[in-house]
Amino acid sequence: MIYNRASDLIFSNGLVTLFLLVLIIMALAAYVHVKYYVYDKRFMDLASRIPGPRWYPFIGTAYVFDRDVKENMKNIVQLTTVYPNVSRHWIGPLLYICIQDPKDIEKVLSNNSLIWKSDAYDFLKTNLGNGLLTGSGEEWKRHRKVLRPTFSFQILENYLSVFNDRYRILSEVLESEMDKGIIDAYPYLLNCINDVMFETLLSTERNEQVQLKGSTSYFAHCVVEAATICVSRMFKPWLYSDTMFALSPEGRHNEKYKAFALNLIKEVIARKRHERKLEQKRAKNEEIGDKKVVGFLDYILDHFEEMNFSDEDLMTETSTIAAT
Repeated sequence: MIYNRASDLIFSNGLVTLFLLVLIIMALAAYVHVKYYVYDKRFMDLASRIPGPRWYPFIGTAYVFDRDVKENMKNIVQLTTVYPNVSRHWIGPLLYICIQDPKDIEKVLSNNSLIWKSDAYDFLKTNLGNGLLTGSGEEWKRHRKVLRPTFSFQILENYLSVFNDRYRILSEVLESEMDKGIIDAYPYLLNCINDVMFETLLSTERNEQVQLKGSTSYFAHCVVEAATICVSRMFKPWLYSDTMFALSPEGRHNEKYKAFALNLIKEVIARKRHERKLEQKRAKNEEIGDKKVVGFLDYILDHFEEMNFSDEDLMTETSTIAAT
């Protein structure tokens, strides 16, 4: 029998196909085992001294976690009672150390040399880029230095008027819904937080609390769902590969949510830049009235050149602040 293509030869015999699949799986397993479990013996020895659930090759302790993020939080709380001070958890090839003692936490956070994020933060970079939350090393130091003034007490105090106004609206909206009996307060709270975030951080007024009432803002929905997908990915080693994640249903949903949120932020940035040009022209001819609250985006645009920020930096940090 003559085979015209290699695929004809492979699929003509199921045993050949099975053999190749087993060979590929064994090769991948050997690669992971050597890279993560054998290569750094000292690291593995130190990790084994930290108490934690029993771990198995390749899956680690992923079996103690659930695929649902909410259930995972319950599992984590239970584990903190079993291991009250420090514990280690292997999820696939990644090691997570959980510390609870305030003194241990202080030592970690006050150590200026610990400025490199773990591989787990790479899952967030899919949506947030390499910004203040996910960045490491000298790039993180530069962003932190230029953004520190935006979190000064003077600027944060100016936000109090926004908080009070938006919370008053929330109270009025909830009061108007009292005749409906028991209601789910989550969408109301989410819309309130969304309005506060847009006005204080993106320097844009929205009134979705009144417009949507019990319906959730789609922007807020996208941010929450994308964040949920990123967190749940940490507990699914088979989605650690960016290629596998992009091909998965979770990856496609994440891409849809991310695209909507980022496009809206881009529109806000473009609109604010246009408004600022008009204000600068008007300021030459007339005196500006009462100044509005200076939001995060306003401050960045005011000091854009001296910060030596690129448009990509602006987009990354704005997305990071909006999402967190």
